[in-house]
Amino acid sequence: MLEKKNILIIGGNGFLGQGILKSLNFQKYNISILDIFLDIKNLRDYKIQHYFKCSTLEKNKMRNALKEEKWDYIIHLAAFGGNGNGLLKAASEDFNKALNINVTGFANLLDKLKNKNTKIIWASSTVVFGEESTYLQESVKENSILNPSTKYGLTKLMAEQVANYYIKNYKMDISAIRFPIIIGPGLNYRGVAAGISDMANAIVQPNIKYKILLPSTPLDVIYIKDASEIVINMIDSKVKLKNIYNCASIRTNALKLLNEFNKFYKNKNLIITNNIGTTYPIMNWQRLEKDTNFKIKYSIKKLVKDWLSQI
Repeated sequence: MLEKKNILIIGGNGFLGQGILKSLNFQKYNISILDIFLDIKNLRDYKIQHYFKCSTLEKNKMRNALKEEKWDYIIHLAAFGGNGNGLLKAASEDFNKALNINVTGFANLLDKLKNKNTKIIWASSTVVFGEESTYLQESVKENSILNPSTKYGLTKLMAEQVANYYIKNYKMDISAIRFPIIIGPGLNYRGVAAGISDMANAIVQPNIKYKILLPSTPLDVIYIKDASEIVINMIDSKVKLKNIYNCASIRTNALKLLNEFNKFYKNKNLIITNNIGTTYPIMNWQRLEKDTNFKIKYSIKKLVKDWLSQI
């Protein structure tokens, strides 16, 4: 029997962290969680090896956690979320804290692992590209010019540069995935995707009046199960991973989503108010498909059906 690999998920108590936990094979891996907002009640359904309640900014606690095991993989998902109103708004409201968590905390982690043989997979974001209108090409590749238009995007660009520094100077095995908007059951923060969650909840409660704010502009989304599967495929990939991957996504909008939800239930009390949001360029994700054999499983129709089955 093969020895189990050790995986540490930083930010494992969050939305994507929970999705990854549901997808991981606990027969193959020993899973541990590091999270400043650690809630063991959320994790009681999983056989967790170690719990570490700390931030990546707490150097001594981080050092002790990293010494606890020989970590084969670290999945880094931690980001500054402020008051739970979304990552973009949190960074805009308190840029210094966003810099500390998204950049300095990440750098602390890499610096402590620079002489270790640990594979690191971490979450960047499509926001590093900035507004779609600034790009002439139909889709952007991993090496396209980065031009973030938000403070959150700036922190993710800086984190990518930090990762590239450690890859170049210490030959570290670090791979990022630039995620679009991740949606699905269990999403509880009030960012751009919150309106989609509200829509799902409203559909199954047709007698309750909901007023939902959603952008009228195009949205690029991926279902939580697909997003989690990408990380699993990266862990299981037999090829040497690149330093950065654009993520697969589905382009949609609020009206298309509402029409799909309404095929299952109709809520006449549902009121959607539109505002103008940011549209990021469509990412070319051929590199991801080639290196990890990932393919999108959840179309809008399929993800809506699956989502509603879990509410």
